[in-house]
Amino acid sequence: MSEQAEAERVAAIEREPAPAASLRAPMPGLGTAQRVIESAAIAVATSTGLYLVGSVYTDAYYGRMSIEVTALDLQPPFIALQSAHVLQSLLEYPSTLLFFYLLYRMLSSHMPRLRSWYDRVYHRFGRLFLLLLNALIVSPLVIAAFRAATDTGAVFTSSVLSEVSQLMETLGGLLIVYVLWLSFGPRQVILAQVRQRKLIPIALLFGLYLLDALVTTAHGAALDAELLMTGYSDSSIAVEFTLSDGVRGTMPEAELILVTARNGNYYVVERQHFPPSGQPSAYVVPFDAVDSVRLQRVNAADLESSDFIVEDLDLDMVRELFATPIAP
Repeated sequence: MSEQAEAERVAAIEREPAPAASLRAPMPGLGTAQRVIESAAIAVATSTGLYLVGSVYTDAYYGRMSIEVTALDLQPPFIALQSAHVLQSLLEYPSTLLFFYLLYRMLSSHMPRLRSWYDRVYHRFGRLFLLLLNALIVSPLVIAAFRAATDTGAVFTSSVLSEVSQLMETLGGLLIVYVLWLSFGPRQVILAQVRQRKLIPIALLFGLYLLDALVTTAHGAALDAELLMTGYSDSSIAVEFTLSDGVRGTMPEAELILVTARNGNYYVVERQHFPPSGQPSAYVVPFDAVDSVRLQRVNAADLESSDFIVEDLDLDMVRELFATPIAP
């Protein structure tokens, strides 16, 4: 009887469904879908950040020269491309963190004493050591936040940048509070939280980094505009207009610098002496009001043909080498 009962029990177990086992089984497609979603989110965040940086750059650049940027009707790809002007400064903070992280990983793997020294310091000082380490990681962003909040420069006359500086101050305070809690509570390094994809530290660091990028972009754009107006920029081009017959001569006697030509208009600004005026005069000249335009670089360009010894070449060969092709 015992053998028959045991056989019936085994058969009953085999007939039972196993939903829990199926639920616990890993889903191969879930990891792939999650990676795709994360990649898409990173791409969207990156493109949005580049557009914001480019938008702030164009607004500050043309606004510094008294030109309303909305009148230019700039396309979104062109605006996003302007972030390349400050790309080097945008990469400084993440590049520095990545460099020291990789340096630590390389040294700790080849020098076990460094890892043991880190463990000894951690066990000896505990929370204070973590606080110091976290403070070193976030200090560039926190310092930039409070410097932007206390900066009263002319570039902050923009209401948008004023709101950005105030938001930076708020996020900087929240980041300090979070670092204190992280060091004395869970006792973790903030980079470890980022690697674990914790939402709060990622949002605080990325948000503060993006806002700092916007402020840095505005400063860089204003500096580029001042260099263009004063003629110290390599892109500074002097322009002289010959107005059409019947057009009332309202152009100033001062030397003009070409800013751009868009939507049937030339946008020019009066050349400034250094330091430039905070209220430069700009002019919009329609194409139809001009008979001819004379353009000339303010600064002499480097002569690329100086590397060739043209004395030994005949005139036809020189023309073939350096002449600009003309479309038929």
